[in-house]
Amino acid sequence: MRIRLERKLETCPHQLSCTVCRQRFEVRKIRTLLHNDAKLLQGDICSECIALRPSEIRSKMREQARLLRQYPELNGSSLLSARERALELLEASQEEVRFPTFYDWWFKKIEVFSEESQELEATRLGLAHTQSGMRLQKMLEDDKE
Repeated sequence: MRIRLERKLETCPHQLSCTVCRQRFEVRKIRTLLHNDAKLLQGDICSECIALRPSEIRSKMREQARLLRQYPELNGSSLLSARERALELLEASQEEVRFPTFYDWWFKKIEVFSEESQELEATRLGLAHTQSGMRLQKMLEDDKE
């Protein structure tokens, strides 16, 4: 399993459920996503679980699989059945957990900052363009009079 870093998109809910502990948590600017070795997304991980040791993460995932098999209604609105999701979690819990490095975090923070800056600049330029267009239109209307 690999924990990957992604920028939180505007369409992302403000709160998500952790794949490892099932607790609800507030999503920050950078999402931590758990992928299995086949590169299939397993879900988001909260900041508390990302601080755990790999053996603790795997243990919690096995516990989640056991709970899903015992209480299928915990699966919520997943596209997979509770049994399928439990098997997926069990398989993933057998894999080695690889965390993002310090540099992965650093580069992702720079990337997010850069994208936010570009979006702000585009908004500012869009407003400036709109304002200059309005001034030009006003000048043309004044010339008509």
